[in-house]
Amino acid sequence: MMIDINLIPAALRKNGKGNVNSLTINIPHEIFLGVGSALVLLMLTAHLSLGAIWLAGISRLSGYRANWQKVLPDKTELDSMNKESVDLKKKIRMISDMTTKKSVLWAPKFNAISDDLPKGLWIRKMVLDKSALTIEGSVVSKNQNEINNVGLFLSTLKQNDSFMKDFSSLEVNSIQRGNNNAVDVTDFRVMAKLK
Repeated sequence: MMIDINLIPAALRKNGKGNVNSLTINIPHEIFLGVGSALVLLMLTAHLSLGAIWLAGISRLSGYRANWQKVLPDKTELDSMNKESVDLKKKIRMISDMTTKKSVLWAPKFNAISDDLPKGLWIRKMVLDKSALTIEGSVVSKNQNEINNVGLFLSTLKQNDSFMKDFSSLEVNSIQRGNNNAVDVTDFRVMAKLK
């Protein structure tokens, strides 16, 4: 019989196959159950916390939407006022540019237009922009000489030096005959281009 001296603990000794004996730890089932329950409780708490944060976000968003609905009519009105303000500023700038760059006296020109109107011819609209004065009107004549009346109106204005001094040309843009309640009416458009 041989004496075997082995200082390695029995749990760590190699058995005949060369494997180390497995180290076994006996953990009671109550600990596994407690750790598992703690993990489930932690996951449930995290899930409920995230759900509460999501609900708070939804609540805050619905509050913002309610506030937006309260403010929306005022914003719409403010936007329309802002648009009107921009349009008015453009018109003021255009009028300012026309009056400061060229000192055109418009009252005598409008008086000349009024004074030189032949019988049966009337002005419906005058539009002044940066480049021209556009005059729209109509003419009625029993003698079928509406076009002659427009030509007479233009020639009279062209001969008026105080009227023409700020314009480079005065021409008929369009002329169109029509019938309104069995009366022949001719519509015309005249453009006076600024120098």
